Amino acid sequence: MKTYDLLVILDLAGKEESLPEVLAIVENEVKSIGGRVLRTQKMDRKKFEYVAGPLESGFYANLTCQLPPQEIGKLRGKLELCAPVYRHLLVAAAAEGEEKSKAKASKAAAAVEASL
Repeated sequence: MKTYDLLVILDLAGKEESLPEVLAIVENEVKSIGGRVLRTQKMDRKKFEYVAGPLESGFYANLTCQLPPQEIGKLRGKLELCAPVYRHLLVAAAAEGEEKSKAKASKAAAAVEASL
């Protein structure tokens, strides 16, 4: 299983009190494909810079989850059919070791360029 960050924009239609129920629906969709939610970060309602549809703002939430890579398409399909989910974005999360090694590599490259 790989670790992914799932950003969802929720259409709560002015009912912020329903946020825990809606997040539980999204978490259940992740669990239904064999995934596991590691962390849920609730953000605020934000107004969209560019309004491309009927909604002017949405409530943002970020879920860090572990998913089987072969089930990603199924999760995307389920989220598209989930009524409160207005938009979603799923990206692979970089492991902590990968981030540190990338930072070291970029520092080393900068040091080599500075010495030239």
